[in-house]
Amino acid sequence: MGHTLEQFAAKTHDILAADPGPGGRQKVRALVEEVLSDEAFVARHLGDDVPERKILFEDPQLGFCILAHVYQGARESTITARPGPSTARRAGRRS
Repeated sequence: MGHTLEQFAAKTHDILAADPGPGGRQKVRALVEEVLSDEAFVARHLGDDVPERKILFEDPQLGFCILAHVYQGARESTITARPGPSTARRAGRRS
């Protein structure tokens, strides 16, 4: 079955209104996975003509956004690892 942005936003709203915690976010994650498997939805909202970042929907009541992120080509990260427990373990130190 095809998905519309309006249906996706409404289902997301209903899920988060009923359960704003980790359980609700897990249900939203599953919904996102389902929606992104819909090739027509992806083509409509995440096509080549979409900018790198675009707000598709903003929920006025709960404040969540549905964003399109479409990146073309390879990127290099400018983020470096900050020292912490995980980097200390990789370096052979214990914290």
